[in-house]
Amino acid sequence: MLRTFNFQIIALLAFMFVAPVNAVTPSAQQIEQFKSMPKAQQEALARQMGIDLSDLNLSGGSNSSVEVQPESQVNRYVDDNEIAARLAEQSANKNKTKELKPFGYDLFDSSTATASFAPPTNLPVPADYILGPGDTIRVQLFGKVSEQHSLQVNNEGVIEVPDLGPMNAAGLSYNEFKQQLTQRYSEQVIGVTPNISMGELRTIQVYMVGEAYQPGAYTVSALSTITNALFSSGGINDVGSLRHIELKRAGKTVTEFDLYDLLVFGDTSKDMRLQQGDVIFIPIVKKLVSVDGEVRRPAIYEAKNNDTMASMLNIAGGLLPTAAAKSLQVARSTASDGFEVKTVNMQDRAGRSLKLAAGDFINVPAAGTEFNNAVVVMGAYATPGLTQWRPGLMLSDLVNRNSLMGTTDVDYALIMRGAKFARQSDIIQFEPAKVLSGETDVELNAFDKVVFFNRFTPVDPEESDKQGEKKGNDSKRATNQQKQGTQYVNNIPMQSGANGQATSNTQNPQFENTLRDQSAASNSRNNKGTMDDENNEDNKANFLQELDLASFTEKYLILEKTKYLSREELLAPIIERLQNESTQSSPMKLVEITGQVKFPGVYPVQKNATVRDLILAGGGLLESAYLQKAEISRTSLDSSNALRIEHIQIDLIDSMLGNNNIALQSKDTLNVLRTPDWHENKKVELVGEVVFPGVYQIKKGETLAQLIERAGGLTEEATVKAVVFTREELKQRERENLDKSVENLRQQIASTNLSGSQNVKTIDYQEAKLILDELLQVEPVGRLVIDMPQIIAGNPTADLSLKDGDKLFVPNISSSVSVVGEVFVPSTHMFKYGKTLEQYVANSGGETDRADMGDVYIVKADGSVTIPETSFWFSSNETVLEPGDTIVVPRDVTNYERLGLWQTITQIAYQSAIALIAIGNL
Repeated sequence: MLRTFNFQIIALLAFMFVAPVNAVTPSAQQIEQFKSMPKAQQEALARQMGIDLSDLNLSGGSNSSVEVQPESQVNRYVDDNEIAARLAEQSANKNKTKELKPFGYDLFDSSTATASFAPPTNLPVPADYILGPGDTIRVQLFGKVSEQHSLQVNNEGVIEVPDLGPMNAAGLSYNEFKQQLTQRYSEQVIGVTPNISMGELRTIQVYMVGEAYQPGAYTVSALSTITNALFSSGGINDVGSLRHIELKRAGKTVTEFDLYDLLVFGDTSKDMRLQQGDVIFIPIVKKLVSVDGEVRRPAIYEAKNNDTMASMLNIAGGLLPTAAAKSLQVARSTASDGFEVKTVNMQDRAGRSLKLAAGDFINVPAAGTEFNNAVVVMGAYATPGLTQWRPGLMLSDLVNRNSLMGTTDVDYALIMRGAKFARQSDIIQFEPAKVLSGETDVELNAFDKVVFFNRFTPVDPEESDKQGEKKGNDSKRATNQQKQGTQYVNNIPMQSGANGQATSNTQNPQFENTLRDQSAASNSRNNKGTMDDENNEDNKANFLQELDLASFTEKYLILEKTKYLSREELLAPIIERLQNESTQSSPMKLVEITGQVKFPGVYPVQKNATVRDLILAGGGLLESAYLQKAEISRTSLDSSNALRIEHIQIDLIDSMLGNNNIALQSKDTLNVLRTPDWHENKKVELVGEVVFPGVYQIKKGETLAQLIERAGGLTEEATVKAVVFTREELKQRERENLDKSVENLRQQIASTNLSGSQNVKTIDYQEAKLILDELLQVEPVGRLVIDMPQIIAGNPTADLSLKDGDKLFVPNISSSVSVVGEVFVPSTHMFKYGKTLEQYVANSGGETDRADMGDVYIVKADGSVTIPETSFWFSSNETVLEPGDTIVVPRDVTNYERLGLWQTITQIAYQSAIALIAIGNL
């Protein structure tokens, strides 16, 4: 017998290792017969045949996991919009339903479903796995015998176990078979311990029918469940039911699987494991319900027959906190009554238990956005925003030393009171200081608005930081411009003549700072500042308007921005509200205060408000206020409905002390007068060769001679004829005239070029534009030509009264004469008595081709202009040059038609530049 068995093994090995030459592959049964031999006998036969046992894969250990071949799945792209449009045909509100997402279908999208629901490729076999034909059991023996067997369940459900004989396996669970095999080894084989594990699993065939995406027969793993089969077939089509999936086995329905149990609740208790020949039937969906509005997951849902409002909203994720739970809307279409709407209260048992019908559209509206138990505090308050209102809440509960800011006005604050449906608002004015001291207290109502104001014009720290960055950038830009080299005004480089040396290639830095950069930077900042201010005002106005419209909503919860609003900005929505509420029988509760108060303007007024209340609203009196007299202007209609204005004289001292019983009425205007002869501090500055230079405060009517005497007079080094006297109002006037003249000249240049006359020279507009732009950068000095020697001599006709902002520059000029304008080398020369104008021009390189020698003029040191006797303007006495004079050679414009204005403009530019040089040299 043993000899026969050995012969069979040798024949088997010969077949196995010769077969590859003939391209024949040994069967698994032949390999298993070799594996059943003892290890010593395997090695002896392998040596005889010259083979390696590793080629037979005889080694291996137990493994509780099995490798499952991945199942092929149908690729599917799920278009939610297309499915929603088709499902919306079954809804009572088709248009709204189309906008919703169908719930559950996106799980079958290949881009997500494959990764999430594909059967695992390596998994442990559950103990209750039912064995069947095709399954493989691995048995590894330890002890007296060391062997490994791979045993397959044959078509009759039997496993042939070496040394033990056949065993029935089909229909047994993996755990049951494992126990039986272990018991037989312990009973029939002594000294051997088996380790039993699953090998390769069988595959089964199941059928997807009904409303599957791709119906048909599918081969799946024996471990597959209903969901695995669903995803293998691409899922459920757009009319299939997700909640009534039937598993049929041997003609009977084994279970009904609800996919919502898995998706919503994570319940897989009915996701049964499939068996060979199972049928998964997907019926048509018959009951759809759309849920929209304030729920966590608005979508199109499938409903079961026993679903109620409560269960369906639970599937939709439940109501949001913002939902109006008492007023849900259910749109329904019935065969008998057509369309109807039901209002459902979810806080009522009947509402929660309402049965749903096919096509129902459930809308969950949002609840009211207003806070009903709140008081709002805004303005100069530590924590502006909503605060809880309770019965008995007092103003003193909100006003304390910690809640008020350091800049809060403790003399004026408002309560704007109006119930939720009140047509008229009431104004209550109070003094926070008296609330702090306990003198005053007010009980607050729900919907009260308490407004605190700043004593000063507030500054938003964020805006301040932005302005600081902008100024820093402007300063860097100006510094870079200063480093770029010589700048020209009207093509004339300006120099300092203090040292009597020519500096034709270097510009005076004082002139550059004063004339160009300071003006340009100032104008730029002013323009940008004006635009930014306007934008900020618009933003704040929009913010306040939106805030008033969103009264007591979530926008009122935190009002940090109102800390930095001015009195006017905080009052704007209140004033607008009171204006809108006014009627013929209830005039608007507004009054106005003008004159000598810190914040003049229009203010809300409470009933029986006094003059003192209005003065406190205006920020209090200024130092210049006249206390003995003020005026109230009151408008009213007489018996004939004609407008009548009445003026009432009052004493402010009595009003502030409470001795005046006059109550303010709607549209009253209180004018606080200015104290007679009250003047602001007026100051004049003396610079240069003055014994005591500096800034001096002047009185009304004080003259320049009197001020010089107060300053100790002029020093011995002072050049009296060369003083420069400037006045702010003249500077502003010169700026306006220069801008206007440059604009007129720009138009004349354009008009001249367009005329096309043959006798008129065409002007290079780009060159002219550059020159005009340079002229716009000229900073007017506002110089007033005065006869200083006569003023020092005490001539009253030459003296002048001083004004605030006047400046007197007293230079010590060197003995020199400057030549500027259309000369080759504008420069400064040492003064030499008897030297003529032509000689100074020649020493500066002579005139250029564009020079107009017929219109040469001399700017004297005192600012006056002298016309040389060679001028064609008019005759003059013999020209006498003096130290400090400047010879100006203008540009010839006779070839240009109607450009006589050019001479006027350039003359202003030259004179301003010369004056600035004199000032800059001090």
